[in-house]
Amino acid sequence: MGRPNKFQIMRLFKEEIEIALNEANHPILTNEDMLGILEAHRSEWKLPSSATLEDFLYFLEQHGKIKGITLDFPKKKMVRYTQNPADLSLLELACSLGKTAYLSHYTAAFYHDLTDNIVKTIYVNQEQSVKASQPWTLTQEAIDQAFARPMRESNNVAVHDDQKIVLLNGKNTGNLGVQQEEHIRFSNIERTLIDIAVRPEYAGGAFEVLEIYKRAKGEASVNKLYSYLKKLEHAYPYHQSIGFYLERAGYKESTVRLMEKFPINLDFHLAYQIQDSHYSERWKLHYPASMDS
Repeated sequence: MGRPNKFQIMRLFKEEIEIALNEANHPILTNEDMLGILEAHRSEWKLPSSATLEDFLYFLEQHGKIKGITLDFPKKKMVRYTQNPADLSLLELACSLGKTAYLSHYTAAFYHDLTDNIVKTIYVNQEQSVKASQPWTLTQEAIDQAFARPMRESNNVAVHDDQKIVLLNGKNTGNLGVQQEEHIRFSNIERTLIDIAVRPEYAGGAFEVLEIYKRAKGEASVNKLYSYLKKLEHAYPYHQSIGFYLERAGYKESTVRLMEKFPINLDFHLAYQIQDSHYSERWKLHYPASMDS
């Protein structure tokens, strides 16, 4: 009788392979994870060098041990694997899309129970690598031109089970304010409040952002938010928007005044392409007139 082939050998070690998968202790596995399992146990399972990752994955899928999930992003297909497709968490799936990817914007607000809305899009941020900052002088003309146009929204979108997943690549912050629970990473409340003020369209628009600020009152530390803003060093004066939201949401005046420690020299805009605006003298800010109705 000849030597068993690689798939027959895998069948002989099926229980051991299943144990190794369970020991990975993660609901979502990547190709890199699967290759690591294969190589760590290749000699133990007596698998020949000709047994490839593709062979290993084929065997596991054929025997119902894993299910592959393909996310078709515009520039790259990303494949993930789960042992329990019936219990698949889309939030865990989203966080598996980068080594340090975390839930952000509206999704983070939802995770913190800061909105009652059903958030139909999952926003997940995998920060860019560190880049040298370019010297730049902000002008009123540059601000007005930028906010006269629509907000630039990422087209790095994939759909799974009718749920959109937007994979963002925000600037490197060293994952400032990112927390983790089990297998889910997410921006904390203070970082979330900053991010949704910067990109209101990723949180349902300026009106919804204000509602989120109201819900966060009593939970958010404005002192921490202030310290984050100093570290983030945004090019635009988003502290003017944040000060406006804090004031309108009824935060303590002593904490609202923290935003006035930053320079308030140029007019700013709460959102993009505001058609009918009112103006806040305190924050030198254009905001939707309907916010006063």
